[in-house]
Amino acid sequence: MTALHPDADMAGQLGRTFIGAYVAAADIGEALATAAGVAAGDYDGWFDAWAGAAERASQAGDRLLAEGRDDLAARAYMRASEYWRQSNFFLRQDLDDERVQRSYAAHRDAFRAAMPGMAAEVDVVSIPYDPVPMPGYIFRPKDVRDSRPTVLIPNGFDSTAEEAHKFGVHAALALGWNAVVWDSPGTGAMLVEHRVPMRPDFENVVTPVIDWLVAQPYVDPQTVALVGRSLGGYLGARAASGEQRIAALVVDPGQFALVSPMRASFDDDDWAKVLAADEAMDAKLQTNLDGLRNQSFYGSRMAAMGASTYGEWVRILVPYTLEGRVDHIDCPTLITEGEGDFASQSDELFAALTCEKELRKLSAKDGCGGHVCGLGQQRWQQEAFGWLASVLDAPRD
Repeated sequence: MTALHPDADMAGQLGRTFIGAYVAAADIGEALATAAGVAAGDYDGWFDAWAGAAERASQAGDRLLAEGRDDLAARAYMRASEYWRQSNFFLRQDLDDERVQRSYAAHRDAFRAAMPGMAAEVDVVSIPYDPVPMPGYIFRPKDVRDSRPTVLIPNGFDSTAEEAHKFGVHAALALGWNAVVWDSPGTGAMLVEHRVPMRPDFENVVTPVIDWLVAQPYVDPQTVALVGRSLGGYLGARAASGEQRIAALVVDPGQFALVSPMRASFDDDDWAKVLAADEAMDAKLQTNLDGLRNQSFYGSRMAAMGASTYGEWVRILVPYTLEGRVDHIDCPTLITEGEGDFASQSDELFAALTCEKELRKLSAKDGCGGHVCGLGQQRWQQEAFGWLASVLDAPRD
């Protein structure tokens, strides 16, 4: 595949924006042109370029809205929302950075400006949670009032409720289902505005979501599914291990224990020092933050999980595991994996599951290589939502 940008990290994020083109939330030519003018490693320039593109898209939306062209305005606002999200990607290690604060608010505002012109009914929701309610959205097919299946789509490590729509909402709507996206701890507004960090026991995050959901008249409480992608591959499985109202689960890729790749690089003595917060070991670990790229890459993860040092972050990762819980997952489960996905622990999770299960590996030659199947999103939806339909449409006792 032709490299999208000389900076590998920027190329990966540009491909992520391309996914928005499937759902009218990006223009490939516009995105390529925006990224092309930014030098490798120039994170300030990346912000400026994408913020400029977002401003132009938003202005187009304002003009089209004034002309009464709501559907076209919605597409412009959706592009603005995606470009604002992209602008701050490499700056999120510092949540107090004015650019992060401004671009996150603009990202959310542009998405909400698009809502009236969307093909689906979309409502802003507020889900009770301590210490602050979790904000999100429910999408429903228009002019449908009877109860129906609903798919929960939690955020990944660095996503937002506004971005999450491009990772499965349209597939759910195409089947006539509802879909819910929301900012859980450590993501979106919960992190940027309220500084609520991630937590490993995601079952305690999903339970209030389902409590709220099943009280809605347009939801069939017997057909609530969860689709977890990227970090959602862990979060979704962890949720299903403690929430029996999930009728079907899709994870992409499968993940079992987040700290495993790091643990493998230490012998037993050094690992004991890591866990004990040994001063010398922590000082050595802190050197992993040397360089602008590492500060951005690891620093954003530390910020999302509430860690102030690299060593603290590694220790925070330890309880993010399905050890002792995986056999509590009793709903039918599909694991999908794009060839070469760096985050995959799919084989380990599949072997540990005791429920009805299936593992589907999608290949790079079919366009599905890389993290969460890369640019092969239509292909992935065919597999994941085709499987979900077969499970949720099956006769129930």
